[in-house]
Amino acid sequence: MSIETYTVYPSNKHNRPSPPSRVILHGLDRIGTSIQIRNHRFFHAPKDATLTLDHLVKQLTSSLAEALELYPPVAGAIESDEKGSIYSLMGPEHNAGTPFLVEKKSTAYQGDTEDMGPRQDVILPETASILAVKVTQVTETQTI
Repeated sequence: MSIETYTVYPSNKHNRPSPPSRVILHGLDRIGTSIQIRNHRFFHAPKDATLTLDHLVKQLTSSLAEALELYPPVAGAIESDEKGSIYSLMGPEHNAGTPFLVEKKSTAYQGDTEDMGPRQDVILPETASILAVKVTQVTETQTI
């Protein structure tokens, strides 16, 4: 199955003032390396047949855009300078967008096959997006 990829940017729904473009972080903010943390949520499909996956994706991307506006650090980036100071970069000039992936699988859900905790084996580059979202629709096909 193919994966559709979207890029979600903060909305302007609340007309909030621009955040500072650069905020220095405390050393405790970066103890250890950047790691990937997976957070799974499972939901049953809506019983209302008019709520298609496309409609749900539109709602989710809209909600994510609003959340990114209300919490600018998640939409920004992390950077360190030659002195070792670490900064959170925020605002439109530092927002590369949040990846939002949608996948459809025609297999039955068999249970979680991945460890739900932080993945120590995946070290993210400093330029990686702070947040990424993936929605997977799992449809069970039955044979008689």
